[in-house]
Amino acid sequence: METELITIRDYCINYAIDPSFIHELEESGLLTLTIIDGDKFIHFEQLMEMDRFIHFHYDLEINVAGIEAIVNLLQKVRHMQHEIEILRTHIHVHEGH
Repeated sequence: METELITIRDYCINYAIDPSFIHELEESGLLTLTIIDGDKFIHFEQLMEMDRFIHFHYDLEINVAGIEAIVNLLQKVRHMQHEIEILRTHIHVHEGH
């Protein structure tokens, strides 16, 4: 199955987004773009995350560095939640014996 893509130009027009914001996200490593014949594309699977970044930046006025910090903290929280679930499982196993 072929990956679906949308050009940066089309995305920016449809969502009224400044292309420089997308390029900043790419430079920071928050977004991975695909280049085909000199044009940059966003994978459709990244659009949900882009919506979050747009909300952070345009609605909450958070810059890209702030978005990086939020994403990093959310990843740490998810990792800690996973560790908690593992520990709960271990506790239940040991309580059963």
